[in-house]
Amino acid sequence: MNMKESFISVFINWLNFSGRACRSEYWYFCLSIFLITIVSTILDMSLGIYNYELEMGPLSFLLQLIIIIPSISLTSRRLQDRGISGWWQLSYFTIIGIFVVLILMMLPAKEDENKWGRNPLLDL
Repeated sequence: MNMKESFISVFINWLNFSGRACRSEYWYFCLSIFLITIVSTILDMSLGIYNYELEMGPLSFLLQLIIIIPSISLTSRRLQDRGISGWWQLSYFTIIGIFVVLILMMLPAKEDENKWGRNPLLDL
């Protein structure tokens, strides 16, 4: 899966919290959002609408609002690809949980098929 396919896939499945998402879908989406955030921040600064106290401009804020639910959905599907529940995202509320989820995002799928479905890489 390339960056364009992953970006489109995430926004097509933005309300799908079941199923699985492969590593490439997750990390290409993260990369694309990172690049879009840089561009929106530069636009905010060049238009003079960047708020230095909040460290965010209106375009960057709008982008964050647009991607919050698709990002949660994608992370949930990625965790399920690993074989654990998407509810593990609640561990973000602890400092160590952020690192635990980040490491889980890096690991490959555990099985070819689990209770959330078939490995998405096998369907290609």
